[in-house]
Amino acid sequence: MAVTTPTAREIPEVRADLAAWATDQGRDGMANWLYCMLSADARTSYDDLLPPGVTTPQALAARTAAGLRTAELSYVTSDMTALAHHAAQSLDNFDMRPEDLPAPTGMLAFEDPPMRYEAAGNQPIRLVTWGPWLGHLAIDYWSGTREYLDQVEAALPEYLGDTSPAESAAWLRTKFAHVAPGQMASLQPIHGYNYQRTTLIEPGLLDLSDTPPGDVALLRLIQATWLLMGQSIATSERVAADRASRRRIQRIDRDYGTEVRLIRLRRARTERGTDPAERSGSREYQHRWVVRGHWRDQWYSSRGAHKPIWISPYIAGPEGLPFIGGEKVMVLAR
Repeated sequence: MAVTTPTAREIPEVRADLAAWATDQGRDGMANWLYCMLSADARTSYDDLLPPGVTTPQALAARTAAGLRTAELSYVTSDMTALAHHAAQSLDNFDMRPEDLPAPTGMLAFEDPPMRYEAAGNQPIRLVTWGPWLGHLAIDYWSGTREYLDQVEAALPEYLGDTSPAESAAWLRTKFAHVAPGQMASLQPIHGYNYQRTTLIEPGLLDLSDTPPGDVALLRLIQATWLLMGQSIATSERVAADRASRRRIQRIDRDYGTEVRLIRLRRARTERGTDPAERSGSREYQHRWVVRGHWRDQWYSSRGAHKPIWISPYIAGPEGLPFIGGEKVMVLAR
């Protein structure tokens, strides 16, 4: 089944629906959904950080509800996502600080899913939310519920094989034995998104030596997106939900905002004098060449440390001279 990607103007309503689900303490709320999905003896990396008597499903749902209430909403267009995906591949570890985030709490929605999450059956990541939790930065990854269910349905014949209906029913009873009768949550939350996981990021340089490569790549992608959003290569404008959505959002909670930041890649432009080779004045060049896009560690005295900034590809060398190798190369420049 085809998945419809929300537009930027629909994201405020998506936030409201997710927040309502996280707040719901009933059978189909987030806390009970998480409880049902976890096995009875499952442990998470958050258990030892929680106060006594508070379960991971309860804590995650409460934190998600509180974070979404104040989240800054951003919608990343396809071209901006493509650049972030490319730039993330060369982004090294750095001292990420609160001021590097677009907002203390936020939600990123992608026009095109930038990456698939390997640990969840290669589900495309469509939303990312974040905020402070348990002394860390918590980053949540969300995929589309319909995509998840389609994948499960397609895999069932191979997974079950020659299993009889009675054996399948017995397996299901065992898997959900910890769920009381009548308390099983719907596998397809009404808001249309599937919570995948929360990653806790400690302050300072990260030790990712034991982290699966897929998780590292996903984290680097989000970090690259945040960094690029703070540079002049990105443009940002605020767009509002349509009238019908605004009314529905207000019925859910009057405190929810109805605007979203639309993040686009700035149009390419070329200006005389912007080429570093032209400004040097001390060397004569006999050709032109392409300087690939790359990260540069820029020193910031205000933070007493370096921070990566993205340098877009550009054509170096005096205008009119031939390229090295005689090839015509198309680059993105700002």
